[in-house]
Amino acid sequence: MSKEFVSCIMHIVVGTYRQKNFLTADIRTHLMNYLSAVAKSKGTRLIALGGTDNHIHFLLAIPSKLAIESAIIPLKQSSTTWLRQNYEQLRSFSWDSGFAGFSISRSQLDNTLLYIQNQEQYHWKKSFQDEYKEFLTFHHLPFNETTLFDE
Repeated sequence: MSKEFVSCIMHIVVGTYRQKNFLTADIRTHLMNYLSAVAKSKGTRLIALGGTDNHIHFLLAIPSKLAIESAIIPLKQSSTTWLRQNYEQLRSFSWDSGFAGFSISRSQLDNTLLYIQNQEQYHWKKSFQDEYKEFLTFHHLPFNETTLFDE
């Protein structure tokens, strides 16, 4: 084959430090625009972003030559600085130190987009912590519940 053809779409979940309720709907809207620009500048593409006051989900298309962590860490770092600089109430903002990433097949893209877009309604019934543990369990990713979230 003369060229590379890779489809790497990742569903990323990132929580705020100690699951503090920092991210209002308005802030998340502005964050989507900001992260879209940053992702593009890093060679990735932000497809969707949704979440609640204490976490976000986003779909990220990652090129074949970029490691997943190398795509996500700059988004977290730059958005931390941007949120602190642009929102007085977020001067002490931080993301949790980790993240979760799940590969998405093309056949699951529409369902995943709906899931991300409907985060606020979804979390009327389930906490972020419970959702996160369910994702990790579903994907057979081992975790220690006592150290799962930053304290």
